[in-house]
Amino acid sequence: MNIEKKLIVNSDKGNLLNELISSINECEKFYFSVAFINYSGLQMLLDTFKNAEKRGVKGKIITSTYLNFTEAKALKKINEFSNIHLKIFETDKAIGFHTKAYIFEFKDSYKVIIGSSNITQSALKSNIEWNVEIIAKEDAQFLKDVLKEYDGLWNSSVVADDNFISKYEEFLSKLKGYTNTQQFIYESSEYIIPNNMQKRAVENLERIRSFGEKKALVIAATGTGKTYMSAFDVKGFKPKRLLFIVHREEILKKAKETFEKLLPNEKLAFGLLTGNQKQKNADYIFSTIQTLSKCYEEFKRDEFDYIIFDEAHHATSPSYQAVLEYFDPQFTLGMTATPERSDQQNVFDLFDNNVALEVRLHEALEDELVIPFHYFGITDIEGIDLSDVDIDDVAEITKRLKVNERVDFIIKNMNFYGHDGEKEKV
Repeated sequence: MNIEKKLIVNSDKGNLLNELISSINECEKFYFSVAFINYSGLQMLLDTFKNAEKRGVKGKIITSTYLNFTEAKALKKINEFSNIHLKIFETDKAIGFHTKAYIFEFKDSYKVIIGSSNITQSALKSNIEWNVEIIAKEDAQFLKDVLKEYDGLWNSSVVADDNFISKYEEFLSKLKGYTNTQQFIYESSEYIIPNNMQKRAVENLERIRSFGEKKALVIAATGTGKTYMSAFDVKGFKPKRLLFIVHREEILKKAKETFEKLLPNEKLAFGLLTGNQKQKNADYIFSTIQTLSKCYEEFKRDEFDYIIFDEAHHATSPSYQAVLEYFDPQFTLGMTATPERSDQQNVFDLFDNNVALEVRLHEALEDELVIPFHYFGITDIEGIDLSDVDIDDVAEITKRLKVNERVDFIIKNMNFYGHDGEKEKV
């Protein structure tokens, strides 16, 4: 019996996703049987399924209603492909469905991958998963057993047509009203502790201040917890008055909530200074730069012990510059994910070139400070040559770029890839 085997695990050297993509691109037919399919996992296979459809490669997929984990949204998306036939194995209390098998048919052999991975983003890319790949000739007894078992499951499953998906989707929506209270964990501000980035930043800020420095910049990727980091530092610094500055009001309100959560027992008054609210006498003031730039001279120059500039890459603008030059706090902290600017303005100089910490996106992902994500690069509709156009000729550039046509193209691709979760953010 001629059989080749290998173990597939998710690591920096490769993952199951890459193996599935290459196998679909090379096979003549494919057959999947997986217990769960969610949209985040399916998204990563959409381009490959689309290419298979163009090549005329047929596929069969069996999934299940087991534990209600498979997403109706994913089923709808699969049905958009004319080359894929989708069926559902309906489970009950007596029988579950937990297969994870990927079968690829080639001209003179089959590739079978059986293991632990469902079609979810984490299972295909990052989870600790073991999957065994076996390549066998059609006459191998192992392969005959696999294909016989698959055919049996296929014949025992129902077609996932629009009617089935609609009823399943309605059933899932009803489940949202039920809550298992055991899954909730009581969380108190007393037990909120800094992550690795926040801990390192606070330690470095303290060290910088010990040398008599009055300004510093923290560079950290979006989502790593810069606002919490600043609150942890403020908690240790204990300023009598604080000024937190940002350019958008919705960010401001969330920052205020973060500080209130982390400093609940400090007997401090927290206030907003915005277009609608003027709580100037609060101990800790959270202000938009738009409002502050109109009234900062109403405060004394040394009014605040600690000033924080969120999104500090904006600090090179005239409104920020005026505020920076006016106030004389004991310490000024700048926070940003993107300190480099295309207009050649230097953000680092504004904070005396004291970088307390720098954590870029790649490092943040490695340290599990941010949730892994998958992005899609969209190839332009056609090559566009702008080499002979004056950079100030906006009308000609707009004409060349065919703005409306490009926007329609982007929207078309957004609709194709879709979004994981219930909400789409643009």
